[in-house]
Amino acid sequence: MGFDEELERLRATPPEVVHTEVQMLVQAEKEQFGPLSPEKARLLEIYLSDPEGSLMRLVDTLRRYHELAIAPYRPRIREFLEAETLKRGQALALGGVEALLSNLHPKASYKEGVLTLDKTYEALVEPQGRGIALVPCVFTWPRVEVLVQPDYKPTLAYGPRGVANLWSSSSPAPNGTALEAALGAVRASVLKSLAPMPSTTTGLAHQLRLSPATISAHLSRLKVAELVEPHRSGKKVYYRLSGAGESLLGIFGETS
Repeated sequence: MGFDEELERLRATPPEVVHTEVQMLVQAEKEQFGPLSPEKARLLEIYLSDPEGSLMRLVDTLRRYHELAIAPYRPRIREFLEAETLKRGQALALGGVEALLSNLHPKASYKEGVLTLDKTYEALVEPQGRGIALVPCVFTWPRVEVLVQPDYKPTLAYGPRGVANLWSSSSPAPNGTALEAALGAVRASVLKSLAPMPSTTTGLAHQLRLSPATISAHLSRLKVAELVEPHRSGKKVYYRLSGAGESLLGIFGETS
C-alpha cells in the first residue's frame, strides 16, 4: 500500500476513534512523563474539541511533510528496509525465532519465549494470539519503540542493522588490508558492504560512490566465486553473502 493510500485510510478515520485515541495518548503521556506541558495540553485540547477538523489538518500536514522531507529519499529508504527484511527472513529460516529476535537491539533480549525490552516504562504484554509486529524503522535508531495499547497488536519498531549507511556514503579505505590484497580494494569493499545486510547494485553504488556498472562487474565475479548470492524481490535483485563469503570475512578478520 502506497503512502497516499495510507493517508486516505487515515482521513476516513471516524471522529469518535480520533477522540478516543487522543484520550489514550493523553493518559499514556501522563503515566510516563507526568503532567502535560501547557503547549502540549492546548494542542491535545484542540484535537479533542474538533477531532474531524484536526484530522483533516493532520493529513494535509503529513502529506506536505512527506513531499519535502521523505519523498526525495524514499527509494533509498525502501531499498534499505527491504534488505533488512531479507536478512531477518534468512535469520528466521536458519535459526528460528531465537535468531530472529536475539539481536534486534542492544536493549532487547529474547530467552525462553519472552522478549524483554530495557525501557523506563514497565509493563507485561501478553500477545494472546495476536502475535508481535516487528517494524524496521530508519527514524527510530538509537531507540526502540513499542505499541502496547490493548486494542492493537503488540508492535516493536527498531533501527535496522547498519542504518548509519543509509545517511552517509563511504569510499574504499585508502590503507590496504589483507582482504584487499587478496580480492582487490573495490571488490573487498563490495564484499564487506554486504556483511550488515543484503543490497542491490544501485544501493552498493550509492554507498561506495561507484558506478552501477562497476559494482555489477564486481558482483558478477564474486558470484562466480560463490561468495555472494542473488535474491530477487519483486523487480529488484538483492545480493547477500553466501556461507563462503561470511567465512572469508571471518578468516580475514572483517566480520565487524
